[in-house]
Amino acid sequence: MTKHLKNILLVIIAVVITAIGGSFTVKANVGVGAYEALNMNINQLTGIKIGTLAIVLNMTCVLIQWLLLKKDFSFRQFLQVPVTLILGQVLNVMLYTVFANITIEQYWMKIAMVILGGLIAAIGVGSMMALNYINMPLEGACMAFSSRYGLNFGKVRQIVDVLLIASALLIAFSTNTAVTVREGTIISMFLFPPSMNFVYEKIRASAAAQELSIDLD
Repeated sequence: MTKHLKNILLVIIAVVITAIGGSFTVKANVGVGAYEALNMNINQLTGIKIGTLAIVLNMTCVLIQWLLLKKDFSFRQFLQVPVTLILGQVLNVMLYTVFANITIEQYWMKIAMVILGGLIAAIGVGSMMALNYINMPLEGACMAFSSRYGLNFGKVRQIVDVLLIASALLIAFSTNTAVTVREGTIISMFLFPPSMNFVYEKIRASAAAQELSIDLD
């Protein structure tokens, strides 16, 4: 198996894991992250499936990267398109098939699902970041914007989260749909980044150790 094929397969696995984790937090329905919040509010207004909306948002992010980077947008980054399709389809399968007939009444179970979903998603995103082969579309768009205008990536990413949450709240309050930014959002904010970083650091350290072992042999 070639290195590129191996990386593509690992990316697909990481994306599937990420989508499964995201579906848990959406199903819990006690608040989701900024990205999912906007999709859920649009879903309430239009009836379009959440995974399908995720595809549209991610495709928009890929388009933004291409417009900002132009010739610097590498061919490999076009692989974000199939990544986007896989992510959206897995979300739809989980939410509208696997979880379709499951009703969760107990509040503690909803919180448990948010925590479990956050940890699962952290494994997926952390693995993808450690692989450093293809960016997730939203992160890629933020990176392209920060690179194009000489801004700090972390600050750009935070601003985007604020804008997404603000948009979700605006839709909720102006259309009388359910508010999707709740306690689960706060839990995710505190749980997801350190968990993702933990996975990232562990995988990178393991990869470095393997490379050192090969060099010594």
